Amino acid sequence: MLGPVSISIPTLVVELVIFLMTVFMMERLLFDPIRRAWTERDSLIREGLNASSSSHEDVERAREEVKRLLSEARRTAQTEIDRATEEGNRVRDEKLAAATAEFRRLLDQARAEIKREREEVASGLRRRVVDLALLAATRVTGQSFDKPEVRELAASVVEREGLS
Repeated sequence: MLGPVSISIPTLVVELVIFLMTVFMMERLLFDPIRRAWTERDSLIREGLNASSSSHEDVERAREEVKRLLSEARRTAQTEIDRATEEGNRVRDEKLAAATAEFRRLLDQARAEIKREREEVASGLRRRVVDLALLAATRVTGQSFDKPEVRELAASVVEREGLS
């Protein structure tokens, strides 16, 4: 087993000096950088929290600004929509009025043309009725009724009887 333990003072002093030098060296080389890193980390965390708090306020301000801009954009868009609707209605009314006027003009023109054609057809029919009446009279009587006076008389009878 183990024998008696003896403590040597010079060895104890040397070991104590080595221990203190090791603690001093560890303090300078290991613990000091760790403490500085912790301090820097704590500072960064505090700065981050402060920045987070201020950025949260910035975000809230930005959110309010976005809401304000969206509201303004909606109002502007609605104003533009209303203006465009009014413009569209005005243009539609103008186009409708122009189309109605054109329709009436074309209708009047068509009516005039129909009236003219009807008069031409009626005139042609009257001439044809007069020709047929004179031809029938010629065949029935055997006399010729091809004189202008007879033709005018037959035309006036056809006119008077309403065969127009």
